[in-house]
Amino acid sequence: MIWTSDCDQFLRQLSDRQQGILNSWLSTIPTMENFNIGNFRDTFENTLKFQEQVMTSSLEFQALVARLSIETQKQFWESYFNILRNR
Repeated sequence: MIWTSDCDQFLRQLSDRQQGILNSWLSTIPTMENFNIGNFRDTFENTLKFQEQVMTSSLEFQALVARLSIETQKQFWESYFNILRNR
């Protein structure tokens, strides 16, 4: 079914983007210059909280997409069987 293929492709692209964000964050850590050691812990905590929020939102979005996908498939198949029964 084309719709499931599109959904799979969308989820793969979403996963690739998440990996890209993570790689981007990791690539900036060793190149940080002139950072204040005193503020490092606060900055680290704030960055960690932000990353956690982004990942939590992303996972919630993926769960929503999965639920919508299942609900759409359920409605499709219910309609299919109802049409066949009413012929």
